[in-house]
Amino acid sequence: MNEIETVFRMQIKEYFKDKGTLIFHLCAVVLIGIVAPLFRLNDIVLLSGSILFPLTLLKQWTAHSFAGEKEMKTIETILSSPIKSRSLFYGKCMYCIVSSGVCYLSIFILMLLVKIFTKEYFQINFWEWVGMLILFIHILLTVTLIGVDRSITSDDIRTANSKLTLVFYPIYIYIVILFNLFTQHLMVATYLLSAVFLVVLMGVNSYFIFIKVKKIDRSYFAESYKKVGVSDEITNV
Repeated sequence: MNEIETVFRMQIKEYFKDKGTLIFHLCAVVLIGIVAPLFRLNDIVLLSGSILFPLTLLKQWTAHSFAGEKEMKTIETILSSPIKSRSLFYGKCMYCIVSSGVCYLSIFILMLLVKIFTKEYFQINFWEWVGMLILFIHILLTVTLIGVDRSITSDDIRTANSKLTLVFYPIYIYIVILFNLFTQHLMVATYLLSAVFLVVLMGVNSYFIFIKVKKIDRSYFAESYKKVGVSDEITNV
């Protein structure tokens, strides 16, 4: 766990070094969380925005996780460190999940405060929001696990983004359909679709956590990076 935290903290430090990106993300959170509700946009637009924006950032972060290290020529240094391969993987995943989760909660809380201030409220009760949160957490986990794995097997960030597009489009479409069903008060269809999707997500997550990640070692990384000249000594670390 200490190694995972080390990788996580390294990623956080790198994120805060890029002031331009940090300011852009903060402005986007304010725009979506405060400005959009003040324009009295309907709930489907607001709730979709609170989820789709963090997922869009998640796509960038996961694609950059290892493919970015390759482009910056720092991958050899990372793989030559004494940190275990699975700790590297989970540390990158933790950073992506926590960052996206903080982004989502920040936007939702700001929206809620604006709604309270303007005396307008979401047409969603507490338990429906809890259900939405549980589903969102599983989406984050699934996208992160797949995304970081695709980043390992990609030659650069552009390639990783292309691979992740195939994962994100179905999720984007699903979220739009789900919120449309919800706003039209088709609750049976909403709950059924949510349950089916949740089972699929749990299956994917279980596969990665209990099967796929256990097979990740230095040879897995080295095989992925042969094209960029990672030395064979990495597999022995």
